[in-house]
Amino acid sequence: MKESSLPVRNGQFNVDILQSGDGLPLLFLHGIGGLQWDPFLERLASSHRVIAPRMPGFGGSTGSETLSDIHDLVYFYLDLLDALDLRDFGIVGHSLGGMIAAELAAVQPERFTKVVLIAPLGLWDPEHPVLDFFSVAPAELSQAMYFDQKSEAAKALASTPQAKLPEVDPDTEEGKAVIDFYVERAKSMSTAAKYLWPIPNKGLSKRLHRLTQQTLLIWGADDGICPPAYGIDFMDTLPNATLHLVPEAAHMVCVEQPDAVAELVAGFVGEA
Repeated sequence: MKESSLPVRNGQFNVDILQSGDGLPLLFLHGIGGLQWDPFLERLASSHRVIAPRMPGFGGSTGSETLSDIHDLVYFYLDLLDALDLRDFGIVGHSLGGMIAAELAAVQPERFTKVVLIAPLGLWDPEHPVLDFFSVAPAELSQAMYFDQKSEAAKALASTPQAKLPEVDPDTEEGKAVIDFYVERAKSMSTAAKYLWPIPNKGLSKRLHRLTQQTLLIWGADDGICPPAYGIDFMDTLPNATLHLVPEAAHMVCVEQPDAVAELVAGFVGEA
């Protein structure tokens, strides 16, 4: 995997880009959990050239202070795609990234060959409200995000930063890593809130009809953030969509079931 920084819009943004693999290009837009090169992306890179940018405000990607709303974010991504010279390719988005992928495909449908939305945010159903992950306790957030509460990721998310930090020695490598983890979590949640708070409904339903490409919807069967019922809501609007539920997975379905999800994605978008 190669990581680089790409200036966008004459240096107004500097974007972390993770890339690996050969074959047809496949863009991955991460969600509220941020971006790590994980087994899911590694599996996709075995059949595609995977390009995964970090959203401004996540990791080392800069320029988030110039973005005010979801529309600013969409046009940032269009500028990024121009800088990468990407056209006629597949796009995969998870969570907040799924919401952005849908917006992009609605604005420029001719640019994308196929669209994969993994537990996408962006719609609102008062009978199945999206969890307010900005205000819930860490333990409840962990249960909504992960099916397996014994996993290291679930346990890390469930921990309370305020209780943990006084025990940390900032002069040790382990202590620095813990502090960096919680600083990054706070920064990413603050960034996500700009586009999702108070509810993740920014009018996507008015634009979804423009997304006419073949679309694959993937949901963790136990998603506690964005319930699988939203898959039906997306299906009702998208003219060429199919829905697949993945068992033993919650909102972080591509982390919990990386092989199953990568197989679904690779089979859907096709290989070179």
